[in-house]
Amino acid sequence: MSTFNTPVTHGTLLERITPSAVVPNDPRLRFAQDPLCWIGLPAGTVINAFATGAVVRADGTTNGVPNNAGSPWVAFQLSPIPQLASAAFKAIPGGLSVMLVIVAGSGIATPVADDLLIGGAPFVTAPAGAGSTAFFAFAFQDRICRDPLSAVEAIAMSGACDSNWPQFVSDIAALTHARNVRIVDHRGAPLNAGSVSVSIDGGPAQGVVLSGTDGDTGIAVPAASIARVSFSSASHPIVASVDADNGQFEGAGLTLAAGQRLVQVLDANNWLAPPDAGVAVQRWNPGSFIEPLQEGNTYFARLVQDLRAAKPGGAAEMAGWAFVKGSLPDSTVDWPLVPGDTSTTLLNLINELRGAGVDYSMLVNQFLQFDSPTFDDFPELVPIIFTLYASLMPLQVFAHMQTDPAGYMVGFIAVGALSGILTSSVTLDLIKSLLEYSKPLKDALDAIDPSIATWTPYPAAFGDNPTVIPPPFKILGHTIDDLNHLGVYHQKYAVIRTATGDHIGFLGGIDINSDRVDTTLHRAKHPFHDVQVRITGPAVNDLILSYQERATRHGAPVSIPSPVAIPATGNHLVQIARTYFHAEAGSGTTPFSFAPTGESTPVRTIESAIAQARDFIYIEDQYFTPPRDYLDALVSAASGPARALFITMPFATDQPYGQVRRAEVLAALQTAWGGRLYTGTPLRRYLHESPALTTNLGRMYLANAMSASDGMATFGAYAHLPAPPFWAFIGNELVLVHTIAGPPSGSGSSATQQVEIVRAPGGPGWGAQPVAHPVGTPVLAVQVPSIYVHAKVTIVDDTFLFVGSSNVNRRGLYHDGEMDSFTIPQHLRSDPTNPARILRSRLMAEHMGLSPEMGLALFADPISAIPYFTSRTWYEGSRRQPLSFFGSLPPDVPIGESGSIPAFLLQILIGSLRDAAKPDVWPLLADPTTASDPNPTAKGPDLP
Repeated sequence: MSTFNTPVTHGTLLERITPSAVVPNDPRLRFAQDPLCWIGLPAGTVINAFATGAVVRADGTTNGVPNNAGSPWVAFQLSPIPQLASAAFKAIPGGLSVMLVIVAGSGIATPVADDLLIGGAPFVTAPAGAGSTAFFAFAFQDRICRDPLSAVEAIAMSGACDSNWPQFVSDIAALTHARNVRIVDHRGAPLNAGSVSVSIDGGPAQGVVLSGTDGDTGIAVPAASIARVSFSSASHPIVASVDADNGQFEGAGLTLAAGQRLVQVLDANNWLAPPDAGVAVQRWNPGSFIEPLQEGNTYFARLVQDLRAAKPGGAAEMAGWAFVKGSLPDSTVDWPLVPGDTSTTLLNLINELRGAGVDYSMLVNQFLQFDSPTFDDFPELVPIIFTLYASLMPLQVFAHMQTDPAGYMVGFIAVGALSGILTSSVTLDLIKSLLEYSKPLKDALDAIDPSIATWTPYPAAFGDNPTVIPPPFKILGHTIDDLNHLGVYHQKYAVIRTATGDHIGFLGGIDINSDRVDTTLHRAKHPFHDVQVRITGPAVNDLILSYQERATRHGAPVSIPSPVAIPATGNHLVQIARTYFHAEAGSGTTPFSFAPTGESTPVRTIESAIAQARDFIYIEDQYFTPPRDYLDALVSAASGPARALFITMPFATDQPYGQVRRAEVLAALQTAWGGRLYTGTPLRRYLHESPALTTNLGRMYLANAMSASDGMATFGAYAHLPAPPFWAFIGNELVLVHTIAGPPSGSGSSATQQVEIVRAPGGPGWGAQPVAHPVGTPVLAVQVPSIYVHAKVTIVDDTFLFVGSSNVNRRGLYHDGEMDSFTIPQHLRSDPTNPARILRSRLMAEHMGLSPEMGLALFADPISAIPYFTSRTWYEGSRRQPLSFFGSLPPDVPIGESGSIPAFLLQILIGSLRDAAKPDVWPLLADPTTASDPNPTAKGPDLP
């Protein structure tokens, strides 16, 4: 029995409908709004199901029938069941194929929604009427608008079609223009602007202007002929075959296989911005390869493997914001990069490499820079500085603050003590020992060889920030004279030359830091989400050059001199770009010789890619408090055809005043994008309350029966009751224990306590349907921690991938030293190694509580993934929930497990001065910028 069956009999009058027409805009249809090439059929034609599958039915009064917007219509979508012949479906270029049928008119009785049709069985009969009264087309998982012949030929490649399918292919091939070369854009829609050049069998090139032609060049390719296609109107073209894993960047064009006609094009000039003047890194590096790596454990394991490949006699260089030696729970114990393998502590690993003759060096960011040997500025500045510091490294500063009120007091006392130390006459070395988290490792390496690691203080000064000049610089009216720098090298990258001479690079958001230890399951006590990429090919040269430039600036040794001849290793077009500050005239700062006017390539590339969005924009960011130009780019993109803007971020932005800025930004995006905006935050599956202070803390029972409507509960084992507020499972129902209600009842082990609870029937998603609970029902207090999103990722239309260290704020895009990668697959959507699609699919699965591998199948089609990605509840296993997840809680209940650490510090330590300090702290310390910023005038986080 065949998997695919011919939908119409030979001899049926077929009409090719031109131009292509979109699937009716009905949410019941998976391919709604996608352009398809339709075949019209006359009245009385029986259309058979092309495969066994389920039917979706939709109808409307207008805008459904191809080339007849005023007619009523009924549409049917037949989705095959791929499990019946998974190998056959996998063999089809473009992925799972779906059949759509549109019937003109109304009153069509069958089939009905959710019907199961057997392949070859009657599907729909074209109703009475003149001309074509029914229309069918095939859509594919990659959403590329294939012409009818390309579509049926793709299905034929499954090798599982019935005996009539070859004749069906011939009938389609006999239609007018069936074998013409067609051009589609990066998203897969017909290209209706621009010029191409086509040569057949080596003959003269024929130029074609595509202006409202539905991508049709008018040039036919006989079945045995070979076409060569170039995108002549593009400055830097990518030309890729839709039917094969093949593509060409620049050059004389792409030669297709015999008979192939469908070509996808893109102009890289519209996506990847040119470097700033005086910057030596390449605009792009073809022939490179990007492999995304999710979470710290995955990255660390791969890094260790590649570092050891440098033995013997290779070289390695690493640059980072922080190199933390001690483990998160106990700083006196070194942590291994590979869990359980003590040989992979960074210190042991470096000793191992050096012992094998590996030339190893490090550039270490120096966070603190003071202009005097003591710190005697006004006391109000101390909590502000510490607040900023806590926002940059929250888990290192307050590793034990989750749902533990004692943790807040410890933090308060610690900061108070710190205030006393910093305002006394102590040495800068003592301050560094408290706050420079790379210092223990740096000291240990210095004891081995002082040339291994070099401190690299970032040179940007307050005077380079156009929002705060001219000096003197003040906060709350107090002049700052001991502190003039608060920028950092935020770059996190590594370069390795293996023993065999291969070159490997890594970059992204993951520091060599013990709080980054986590997996996609996020079972860590302090869950941490991040992304890194592994790079091979010519793009690694720009990492080598970047290390050499920074090392030269700071007098550090170089292990791998630039340039290096690195051969192609893949088919990815990769841009390596940095953020560097623009030195202000008169500030006294020496500009970077390698970026004399600063470097803003990352933000310009990201904004260029956003402007090209046709399907979706997917963003993950630690802060998401963007500068005005970035926000304007997203707002402008809302007026285009893009169907979704996804933004995943931490629940609370650990940035002083960041919540103010983010609220304004999200309000502006909501206005522009409406229902197409999908914001969310990931939450860990629950943790049991830690019995740190009381045996069996949080393990209780229900002392009195509860109805499904009760707002009060009585818990037994009073000694096990944590201090509210806390989450609890009463049986299988999750509730929030809000407050204590009255004194305890009874004494000793039989004492009980009545509490007020919050239940959320069908509300924000965290509460199960309330039910009655009998006496003795187990009660378990739990934590529902948020997953700290540290990733810096942007994906556009599964064509463009950004992974790097730049956060979406002014500091990351215009001020601090950053390192980013931008990738476009040279084979575009037909590339099975497309890192944009691979990473997005895996990230969506991870946030849904599924294995990343499942995401490659479930979410390969980003548009059909939207309902699943946005509606799966926390109870069903989804980690990612809307920012309104906690929205039903009483106003005096903390949001999340610890709220925002900077917000806490500002509120407790600055008190009434918090709002008054905002116009000084925001532009000077929290979100500085430089003259590269086209809108550097905002003094506060509010939108200008």
